[in-house]
Amino acid sequence: MHHRASGIGQRARLACRAFIVLDMPVMEPLSPNIEAQDTPALAPAGFALRPLAFSVAVFLIVHGVSLGVWRLFADPRQAVWQYAPQPFGMYLFWGILVLVFIGFNFGMAGFSALRQPLRGCLATIVTLALSFALPAVLVYGYGELDPAFSAINGAGYGAAGLIVLIGFYGFGILATGMAGWPWSGSGLSPAASGLAQLAAGACLTGLGYFLLIYPGISTATTPHAILLPLPVAIGWFYSVIVAWLATFLIFDNWPWSRLSRKSHMALAALGGNILLGTALYAVHLALLRWVLIPPGAVEKIGAMLPSWPAQLGVWIAFWLIFWANVAGNWPNRFGAGTNRAIRAASCWGLGLISFLAYTRWFAGAVLHEAEIVPGFGGDPLTWVDLLNYVMLIYAVYFEFYGLSKKRG
Repeated sequence: MHHRASGIGQRARLACRAFIVLDMPVMEPLSPNIEAQDTPALAPAGFALRPLAFSVAVFLIVHGVSLGVWRLFADPRQAVWQYAPQPFGMYLFWGILVLVFIGFNFGMAGFSALRQPLRGCLATIVTLALSFALPAVLVYGYGELDPAFSAINGAGYGAAGLIVLIGFYGFGILATGMAGWPWSGSGLSPAASGLAQLAAGACLTGLGYFLLIYPGISTATTPHAILLPLPVAIGWFYSVIVAWLATFLIFDNWPWSRLSRKSHMALAALGGNILLGTALYAVHLALLRWVLIPPGAVEKIGAMLPSWPAQLGVWIAFWLIFWANVAGNWPNRFGAGTNRAIRAASCWGLGLISFLAYTRWFAGAVLHEAEIVPGFGGDPLTWVDLLNYVMLIYAVYFEFYGLSKKRG
């Protein structure tokens, strides 16, 4: 497959490890030592920081920008323009999905020849435009035909937003864990490969959405058979997303990468993450029910409790993305098994700490979100997806413009 390293740039390949596998003519195990690939001479001009200082700086930038967006559009008390929880959430979720299209499936095709910061600015503008246009077609167009997607009383905002829950995995797994199979290495241009992935991702997303989500939101007079109750579907599928991000980002696509044939590896990643995610869902739900959520809140959340593995999972997903894209996937100095165990312990540990700090302090004191019971509340999914969105824009589109990392 045509190598695009000179166009995309070394920093972009470090910022989004999907680019590494897409650039390979054949699938090879991802190197656990990405710090060794961090060549300062190829880094964008900016403040050169040691790895720890670089990670802290990115963390502060991402939180500062996200808090600014929150104050403008989503803060229940202080927003300048109040669009939360909807349609702010819908447009936010679709922004993440469009970023997957551009950055993962198309590998920044059409933008990679531009210099920074023009590349990042233009990609962000296109992403924002599409993240408003695509769900608007669903809500204000198709919603005229299907009341589940109607704009009346905002009914369609949640239905349109939940497409992204399935689509993030449906489109993302193709370019990452599946390494673009079967189109990578077939001689297709990046644009043609991206279009093929979009078509396949649309099929996977449509299948998942109409099996898991649509029966629970449909307003048709003839009820659909429900495969899973909607709260269970949300919590379980987000656990699948966490499994995918963990195996690809911090486990170097292990264990699927142990398979020698590319087709076997791709199909194992597609289905194996679903099995692993099911196990994670059971563990996270038990942890939430008995440890992380106060008993009074468990009672008040009631039937929606099965969806809360998504609220915990989004914090773990934040740290998985941060660990691989910003922190250099530390550590890399030990054996593969030890490296992966330390990475997993770090990401899950920070995810649990973040969940506790958010629900017991940050959500109410800083974001002004409502309490569920005194001392516990908030909606982590919206805030942390905003963090993930801003972080990926800065990492993938802007290649950490203004900062560079010294060799550790």
